[in-house]
Amino acid sequence: MRILISAYACIPDRGSEPGNGWHWALGNARSGHEVWCLTTPEGKDAVEKELKKYPHLKLNVVFIDAPRWANYLYRFQPFVYVHYLVWQYRAALSARALDKKVNFDLIHHVTLASLQLGSGLWRLEKPLIFGPVGGGNFAPRAFRRYFEESWYMEVLRKMTSHLLLRFNPDFVKTMRHASLILAANTDTWKMAKRNGAKALSLFLDTGLSPEFFKSTLPAVRKKNDVLKILWVGRIFHRKGLPLVLEALSHVKKQIPFQLTILGDGKQGAKIPAWLKTYGLEERVTWRGQVPWNEVKSAFMEHDVFMFCSLRDSFGSQFLEAMAFGLPIITLNHQGAGDHIPANAAIKVSVANPATTLAELADAVEYLYLHPNEREMLGRNGRAFARKYQWDGLIHQMETHYATVAPSAQPLEK
Repeated sequence: MRILISAYACIPDRGSEPGNGWHWALGNARSGHEVWCLTTPEGKDAVEKELKKYPHLKLNVVFIDAPRWANYLYRFQPFVYVHYLVWQYRAALSARALDKKVNFDLIHHVTLASLQLGSGLWRLEKPLIFGPVGGGNFAPRAFRRYFEESWYMEVLRKMTSHLLLRFNPDFVKTMRHASLILAANTDTWKMAKRNGAKALSLFLDTGLSPEFFKSTLPAVRKKNDVLKILWVGRIFHRKGLPLVLEALSHVKKQIPFQLTILGDGKQGAKIPAWLKTYGLEERVTWRGQVPWNEVKSAFMEHDVFMFCSLRDSFGSQFLEAMAFGLPIITLNHQGAGDHIPANAAIKVSVANPATTLAELADAVEYLYLHPNEREMLGRNGRAFARKYQWDGLIHQMETHYATVAPSAQPLEK
């Protein structure tokens, strides 16, 4: 099968969207397809270096640059969407010319994974799979105080979303022309449905390397007198770290715990003040941005993973934590609510802050008092995470490819 992949973000050995873009391109080529991947020049050096490792694969990467004026505006946050939309138009022109030579069987848009931005490749009028994409989830207004001064950015994001849904022609045309839209969460599924999507399915928007399962985990984790809790992520308001800290301040004093924070970001400088506010200076260690080996060791050494993002399609750190056998404490909404199985986590309600704080504190206390339950949740989570290795995701996608392009046959490997 000849597949054209649109991956605006595509860089090997990266997390989030750049890593996803590369995994979809490489994984499909490994499956025996002839793959052409359109992306920006941002990761060109890394991509070309990685391609040398796979000379036998039919994997072709085409680097398409945006105009100079768009690249200049890209440096300013409000114009990131403009850069993307302009790039999509250029990518569509290149794709149309390329299609005359290759005659693609189908098109798969993988990044950017935003429903409202759509894909410019509807113009080729070929079978089109769009996603998995998010974008339909928004931070609950009742929790606005945890965003502090950045709440206006959440309001601006929601306004921008409404404008794109109404005025972005690529979104409107993608809803009409896509053979299948893969939504990363239920909120995005509902948004796509309201806006005329023809065929929809839920599909997790992240995957794991087999490397996560090469380490043999102990049958039973070492029982510690102190419950060791881990938080991993970028320190942005929407990631919910202040919510976690306030919840921990409500845990009964007789419950010994220690929280480790790994990561940094725009609000990192505020962590000492947050710890002082919630009286947690002696119970929290912030280690900042650390190498992957230290993150891996932390997953092995802690008892619980607690991450309560207030807005996220999902969160790759959930899969990583489950791969290392950690039970999860999180919020029962958005991607986490949709995908994390109930037998691997304690997921609390997001009705109002008071209730959420109380339920989070109760979850910490419960898991401290029930170590056998921690082990069971961790085993179930690891079994779940195994299903979401990249090879497995590529195999799942093959079913969708066969559905939207039934007449195409895989090429010989």
